[in-house]
Amino acid sequence: MPDLQKQFVKFHDNIKLGNFDENQTLREKRDTLLKDLKSRIEENAPSFESFGQGSYAMNTGIVPKDGNYDIDVGIIFDCSRERYPDPVDLKKIVRNALSNGNRTVVIRRPCVTVTYMKNGKVDYHVDLAIYVKRNEDNLLDLAIGKEFSEEENKVWQKSDPKGLIDKINNSFVNSDDQAQMRRCIRYLKKWRDHNLHSVNSGKPFSIALTCSAYNWFQPSKDIFSGKYQDLDALLDLVKTKLSHFDSLGWLTISLPVEPYEDLNKVMTVTQMKTYKEKFANLRDALIAAKNEDLEDEVCKLLRIQFGDDFPVPEKKDTAKKAAVAGYAPAGGSA
Repeated sequence: MPDLQKQFVKFHDNIKLGNFDENQTLREKRDTLLKDLKSRIEENAPSFESFGQGSYAMNTGIVPKDGNYDIDVGIIFDCSRERYPDPVDLKKIVRNALSNGNRTVVIRRPCVTVTYMKNGKVDYHVDLAIYVKRNEDNLLDLAIGKEFSEEENKVWQKSDPKGLIDKINNSFVNSDDQAQMRRCIRYLKKWRDHNLHSVNSGKPFSIALTCSAYNWFQPSKDIFSGKYQDLDALLDLVKTKLSHFDSLGWLTISLPVEPYEDLNKVMTVTQMKTYKEKFANLRDALIAAKNEDLEDEVCKLLRIQFGDDFPVPEKKDTAKKAAVAGYAPAGGSA
């Protein structure tokens, strides 16, 4: 098998979306929105602080295929849930402060989503998760519920978003091991976006992919050179995930902090079946890649799984490498 690490690194460079510190444009968009919220929120609303969450905070983001950048921000209001027995009331305050002509603001079950349009298409959106402080511990309460939900579906949910970020960002003491885990998370996200185009087709949430890596990822290096081997690490992770589907074909990915829920719970049995079948296809493709001698053919196999961002070297380049390594093209003589 050819050494594919160089191609995987190129692939990672093609799809990587950095954190807020690395992306000035998205950071400015976030800061502008927070400035608007602070200046426009009603006078008697409690003060708030903000923090980055999601893939930017965990440094696991990928460039969106459709250009619709998703920015996740936590808003912590300096009050307890007793001040707002109905959590949607606090969401309405945020919605009202941010509504204006150049953006749409919608109250969704887990957050308030602000969407910006450009040339008739979605440019980016910001998901604002609304929290209040808890009196009894150091965790937060997350506002859950839509504007017209039944009362039983409007709840304050015990949550530990900062604890989650800390766990993901400190999965390994060795920063190079941590970097390989992040690369593999990005590979899985790109695979998902290429193969599962919507929740209806069995598309898992990004946080579920991230937490599956947190649970089961193990670094992989060449035993002789000590160089990281992303193909081996990814294949091991995929095999491990497949082994955790239960006898009914369900894969449980538990959030490692409060509220410890199954991150796949919104999927249907049919969607989970599709997910497992396509994930098994990924495993088979990775195994086939390990057994293929020609680099360009390996990369073609991987491009089917990951899309056009996975680089395929020109055949003349791989032929030179094969000759140096002692390989002969199919049908030729050594």
